[in-house]
Amino acid sequence: MLPVEALAKFQCVCKAWKNIIRDPQFVKEHFKIQAAKGKDYLLYALEFEIPSEFRHMSFIIIGSCNGVLFFTDANSFGSTVYLCNPSIGKYRTVINPIIDGVELLYQGDVDFDLGFGYHEQTNDYLIVRIAILSDEEDEATSKIEVYSMVANSWKILEVDHFPWERIELKSEVVMRDSVHWKADHKDRDKGISVGLPNYKADGEDLVEHIGVYKGKLSMFVFHQSDHFSWHKNCHLWVMNEYGVVSSWTKLYTVVIDAGVVTPIMFTNNNEIIFKDGECYLTVCHFESNTISYLGVEDQGYLNFVTYNGSLVMLED
Repeated sequence: MLPVEALAKFQCVCKAWKNIIRDPQFVKEHFKIQAAKGKDYLLYALEFEIPSEFRHMSFIIIGSCNGVLFFTDANSFGSTVYLCNPSIGKYRTVINPIIDGVELLYQGDVDFDLGFGYHEQTNDYLIVRIAILSDEEDEATSKIEVYSMVANSWKILEVDHFPWERIELKSEVVMRDSVHWKADHKDRDKGISVGLPNYKADGEDLVEHIGVYKGKLSMFVFHQSDHFSWHKNCHLWVMNEYGVVSSWTKLYTVVIDAGVVTPIMFTNNNEIIFKDGECYLTVCHFESNTISYLGVEDQGYLNFVTYNGSLVMLED
């Protein structure tokens, strides 16, 4: 199978080749073959060509799916978002929602939480943006916005009672056609949630990081090294049956001498990347209970995502 870059160039040969290369089923099958060869890490520091209007921005990569990156400007997090396929140099600035013919622009105190995923049944890439607006009396109202790449438009859900607190700024877990965040629930009787494991026996003041391990919802539990440098044990919990709280199982306990400061991501090789107590970017291999160093200097702006090139064109 030819690589993405070569196939993208072959679109110029003739209309028939272009139609084949852009056919959704061909794009899917080509990506599956490419992904089966193994995935690499993509660093924010990786150099690839971007349009000149983007070059003054400081990017935060929110997610990666089937060769498509979703990112935002760090200086205006969530207010404007972008899609990018760096393998073939395709980009899209995502329009803001349009209400009654007028572009929705948020004013005042607003916080955004972002998620990104792929819906296979509709062959569509979806962005979820949660906008939490606060007024002068510190009363918060929320909007949930869902962007469809196929339709190139947003659907807005007005929410009178949003029962979540401390939502993570970005979601790294997409399972069962759902975007997952770790959050505190105000009202246990409302909302869709997946309960956490009972890890009290592992210690107090623990920090959790959710991810996917071998296709299952998982949680990495640790004492943050800044505050508990003498705690070296970290734990991997796995939900064996999705949505069943009682199926959470502690699969591994690993010893990390330098401790964990910031977990970064689970990898497709069933590992976790994190910054340790000595500020090294490190990979923990759960099954072998071993640690290796990436040899990459953390300058405070690195983003890791799993990535493999694809032929998704991002056409408007």
